[in-house]
Order: sequence, then structure tokens, then C-alpha cells
Amino acid sequence: MTVTQTTFDLDPASLTGPLGAHHHVRFAVEGPELLVHFATAPKGMDADHHHSALEVQARQRGWSLLTIIAEFGHDFRAPDVIAFFDRCVDGAVFDQFEETLFYGDQEGGYAALCYALAAPAARIVTVMPKAPDQILEARYLPEAANLAVASRLVWLTDPTSDAAMTPDPSAQVVRNRFLEPGPEKRLLRYGAFWALLDGAMNHGVAASQIHSAIRARRGDRLYIRRLAAQCISAKKFSRAAVVTGSFAKRTGHKRFRDSYAKMIEEHDLKGFSKI
Repeated sequence: MTVTQTTFDLDPASLTGPLGAHHHVRFAVEGPELLVHFATAPKGMDADHHHSALEVQARQRGWSLLTIIAEFGHDFRAPDVIAFFDRCVDGAVFDQFEETLFYGDQEGGYAALCYALAAPAARIVTVMPKAPDQILEARYLPEAANLAVASRLVWLTDPTSDAAMTPDPSAQVVRNRFLEPGPEKRLLRYGAFWALLDGAMNHGVAASQIHSAIRARRGDRLYIRRLAAQCISAKKFSRAAVVTGSFAKRTGHKRFRDSYAKMIEEHDLKGFSKI
């Protein structure tokens, strides 16, 4: 199925290029589903040079893709970005598509909540949204009345995060612990990311499916190391031993086995057997 043209010229070049000094936009028309993605370029990289694996995989699904990139240290509430979405509304861009999904994590997650107002009945996936320090423009804000126009709002949050925003009452909330730092990268590594986006774009998101996919992190050394360190920092040494020992038993990893043995000895933990 092709995307129809109405009052707006859908030539990708007309919606591709710089948005001021610190933002860039790319628009690629493929199919009748549109993913609006908010991404942050790594530190030291120009926004127009940043491409992510997400863009490639979205287009492999046949989705059209509108990507707004902010340079590191700049949020998405810039006047040029707001003016861009005004232009999209005036040009009826989002009316060209059967389904539109706004997605972002952290600062991009907040932007997804804001700008989905430009496409009534859109779907939204926000992962641990983070508001900018200053909000100077009163339009496109994630107020309850604005979010109510979305047909589906999926809000992935981490209850252990001090910076976590309170989910909107209308959201389908998926809670999972220890997603920071870099929640999007973690979801991709654990195989949960596309279950989240595919579900939101199509039949709906099953929280149990997301939780099940995220359980893959039980085999991720970085996650286990971080979780054990948090337990030690909180002086929960028995819990740290359980986490480290379980991973050592499942994987046979020598470093974790040695760390487990050292922890038992140093903290005189009772009831733990040798591995």
C-alpha cells in the first residue's frame, strides 16, 4: 500500500535537513505506518551525522520514518523544533498515514509525549521520560488533556530511578527495575525493544511479554555486575552474594565465582555453599 499525497508535498527532501544549529530531521516515506523517533546524537557528533540501528530496522518493517535528532546537551523543546511540528500540522503531514507512533527514551521520551499532540489518535511509547531543566514554550506540553488525544500510550518506567516522571493516569504503565543508564540500549540488548514498538504500532503491548524479554538480562554480565554493586552499596551483602553466586552457577564465569567466594569470606555470610 502506498501513502497518498494530499495538501503536503511528501518529498523526503522537503522534511529533511537542519533545524537550527543543534537539531536535524530526516524523513523517509515507505509504508502507511509512520514512526516518529526522537534521538540524541552522541557527544561530539553533529546531529545530521547520527544514524541509529533503529532507523534501519524500522524501514525493514516497511514503516515510514521521521527522525528528529538533537545534539548531545540539547533538548527537543527548541523553537526550531516546535516550528517544525507546526509546519507538519499545517501541511497535514500526519494525516497521510494510517498509524503514527511517537517514540523516544529519556529526553526523547519527553519529546514524544509533547509532540504527539500534533497527530491526534497517534500511539505513544515513552521510555523513562525526562523533562528538560527549563520549559520556555507553553505549547506542545504533556498535559493530561493533550495526552488524552492519543489512541494508545505505553509508559515504561523504572521504580528505582530517582528521576522517573510520574506516569499519566491514561497510560499503560510497564514497570521494570534497573533500566538505567541508557534504557533504550538495554532494551535492545535484552531483545525487548521491538516487542514494545511492534506491539504499540499493531495489536497492543503485553506487559508480560516485555517482562519476559527483559529477563534475558539475567545472562548479561554488565547487568549482574551493576546489580551486585548496588546491593553492596546498600550493605545488602547476602543479596549481592545471591546475585553473584546465581550467575556464577549458571555460567561458570570464574571472575564471578571468585567474587562470590570473597564476598562470603569477607562478610562472614552463613548458609552459602561453595561453587
